[in-house]
Amino acid sequence: MKRLLLYCFLLAGFLSGCEDIYQPEIDSVEGTIVADARIVCGQDTNYVYLYNSIGFYESDGENTGISGATVKLVDDNNNEFEFRELGEGNYRMTTDIDPNSTYKLVIEKSGKTYESDFEPVPKVPSLDTVYGIPEVLIVQEGGENNVNNFKEVKGIRLYADITTNAEMPYFKFTARKILQYTYGVDTVIMGVPTVLTMYGWRTFYPQGSFNVAAPPEYSGSVEIKKHPLFFLNNWLVIGDDQSCGGWNLILYQHGISESSYNFYNDLNSQLDSDGKLFDPLYVQARNNLKCTSNENELILGNFEISRITETRYFVRFISEKEGYAFHPVYEFYDIPFKGEILDEVPEFWHFY
Repeated sequence: MKRLLLYCFLLAGFLSGCEDIYQPEIDSVEGTIVADARIVCGQDTNYVYLYNSIGFYESDGENTGISGATVKLVDDNNNEFEFRELGEGNYRMTTDIDPNSTYKLVIEKSGKTYESDFEPVPKVPSLDTVYGIPEVLIVQEGGENNVNNFKEVKGIRLYADITTNAEMPYFKFTARKILQYTYGVDTVIMGVPTVLTMYGWRTFYPQGSFNVAAPPEYSGSVEIKKHPLFFLNNWLVIGDDQSCGGWNLILYQHGISESSYNFYNDLNSQLDSDGKLFDPLYVQARNNLKCTSNENELILGNFEISRITETRYFVRFISEKEGYAFHPVYEFYDIPFKGEILDEVPEFWHFY
């Protein structure tokens, strides 16, 4: 029994000697250069933005622009087009590019050189058909921790059918959603109480993943069928007696290269899988930039050349019985971000 007690004390002493907490030495992770370089063919002014990413342990840090860099486009005939720095990290080029050439981006900073692959200029994209299908979204209010608070949002989602060319059948869609609304304003005109109509509008931009499209994998067809675009709420009354007068949707279709399509797809994998066990890392996005002076130097972002087609649509929910008014808009008025006009219908306004 005494021997057993002795063994127990020895074992306890041995285990207590293993309780020291291991403190690994972790080096500070510095921010990485990021290039936001999206060039639009047919646009006489283009920009490249350079900034430092936030370091891994700098949770309260801010992105800072990178000044003093040399930024230029180089075409396949070795012609160079330099960007001028406007401000901290903001570089501008005022020369349009040739749609029949290919280009690469070259960035020089602090003795280091970063280059992209040569990228072709895509064809001008065109939509075949845009149509709407009523849908109901299940929205979780209050964040992911509030699992019991869901609501249904009724609306219409626009879809597109696209016949592509076999050379570069890759697209990205962006949009500006302009909500029309009205409400009554009490006033007195020549002694008579009168209610005037206030016409108002405000802009929303789609949130979430990048909307990109390509023909189905493992298919010989270059057609894209029923590609989901953007969702528009039914909103009939939106608060303070404001009634929804419908949506003006400005839709931008970007023709992009395969490398840009892959880059956005990889970023979507990150955005859509947030919080899962095997999340892809941001640095795993297949960008087309690399440091040619030091293969171990990392650069984030992507160099993109695109061509853009703009189309516009008006959508309004009328009633459960009558459904939706939906039609293309052919007058491309300049619509301010938001505003209100009393007793005067704005020139871009649509009723049905």
